[in-house]
Amino acid sequence: MASTIFPYSTSNPNPSMISRFFSWAAAEDETRHIGWVGISVMSMSSGIFPLTMYIIMINGGSFGLIMGALVALAMVVVTNLAALPTKYTIPFFFLAILIDIAVSLLSLVIR
Repeated sequence: MASTIFPYSTSNPNPSMISRFFSWAAAEDETRHIGWVGISVMSMSSGIFPLTMYIIMINGGSFGLIMGALVALAMVVVTNLAALPTKYTIPFFFLAILIDIAVSLLSLVIR
């Protein structure tokens, strides 16, 4: 009789990609939070943002595109200055990179 009774299990055998990311980010927050802050702020403020501004200025310097690049930089800096966990700072960092790529490509189209 004991072999036919199955206990209720709350574990999900196939966790979603988002839940796997959140568990990975929680582990990263405990061990490498300062590293992610340094990587995101330094790469954004000294590499990606100046490159985006250079591309925008070479192609005419539209005010809207400059504001888009500034918003992407502000997203990264504000989330790190607010000391948010890495489950928030990492997605904001990659979203800011995507915004900078889109702004750079738009500057090629809009003159």
